[in-house]
Amino acid sequence: MTGHTGALYDAAFSPDGKRIVTASADHTAQVWDAETGHPLTTLIGHTGPVNDAAFSPDGKRIITASEDATARVWDADSGILLATLNAGSGVVNDAAFSPNGDRIVTAGNDGTARVWDANIGHPLAILSGHTVESSMPRSHPMENASSPPAKTLQHKLQHEYGMPNPALCGQP
Repeated sequence: MTGHTGALYDAAFSPDGKRIVTASADHTAQVWDAETGHPLTTLIGHTGPVNDAAFSPDGKRIITASEDATARVWDADSGILLATLNAGSGVVNDAAFSPNGDRIVTAGNDGTARVWDANIGHPLAILSGHTVESSMPRSHPMENASSPPAKTLQHKLQHEYGMPNPALCGQP
C-alpha cells in the first residue's frame, strides 16, 4: 500500500490518537498508523476528490465528504463501506459525527447542511436558507468558515442539535 497520489485536503486523528485518516484529491481517504506512519487501509469508492474525513467518537467508523455529492461511512478497521449518504446536488465540503456518534452532519456547496442517522444513513433534517455565492471560486472547502453564513450554521448546529462546531472543524 502506498500513500495518496493527489493533494491532501484534510487529516484527523482517531479519538485514541493511534490512527490518522487523510482525505485526498485522488478520490480516496487513507488510514495510517500514527506512530509508524505506515498505511493501514485505503477507503476506495468516491468518484470525486475527498474533501474531508473524520473518525466517529468511538473510533470504529469514518465519515468522508466528497465532490461526488456523497458522504460515505466506512468501517475504520476493515475499510468496508457501510453507507452512502446522497447529499443532493453539488459538492459535500465537510462531514462530522455528533458527540455520541448517533448522527452525522454534512455541509454542501448547495447551501444546505443535512443531518443524518449515522446508524442507518437515513436523512433526518435539512438546514437550508444559506446564501450560496456561486460566482466566488472555491479554493478549499473550509475557505469561508468564518463567514456570517458559516457562523449562522455553527450557531444552529450547536443550539438546536447539540453539536459543537461539527460542520466547521471536522471534529466535535
